[in-house]
Amino acid sequence: MRLPQYIEPRKLAQKAGSFDGDMLPEDMPRVMEAIASCESVNAKLQFDIEDQRRRTMRGSIQGDLKLVCQRCLQPVDYKLDVEVNLAMVWDEDQAKKLPGYIEPWIVGEDPEDLHAILEEEVLLALPVVAFHDEDCIDASLLSVGEEVKQPEKSENPFLVLAALKSKSDSNQD
Repeated sequence: MRLPQYIEPRKLAQKAGSFDGDMLPEDMPRVMEAIASCESVNAKLQFDIEDQRRRTMRGSIQGDLKLVCQRCLQPVDYKLDVEVNLAMVWDEDQAKKLPGYIEPWIVGEDPEDLHAILEEEVLLALPVVAFHDEDCIDASLLSVGEEVKQPEKSENPFLVLAALKSKSDSNQD
């Protein structure tokens, strides 16, 4: 089942609604710009009202992605497994009052773009740099040019000046 794009999260929380569905590549254009490929990602989401009267969306997003290895520029497998823990708030002031273990989601009365919020969660879960676990490039390809020879150590210029001064002092005598 494909996840709906637009939802009314406050009403879903009121009714304790849930979703178990997929997002296809065309549902996640920003994710697709950041990765090599993926078939789809699956999201299991539960909407609820907590004891503190907070409306929440909790769940997980999972999928098999192909990222671009930054060493060899070939695809590398990445197992996506993201925990979603969002509280619906009206504004920034309410967001600041949330405990650290739950992220704010500023939601009004209008329908919200579920794909966009889940896409944000996926983007935040991606590694900054992706690479294969093992050496994916032959080490000989990493060396560039020949070894640079260290210049010969020259004499201290002040010692040279001192020697010249002592010669000139001895010549004046």
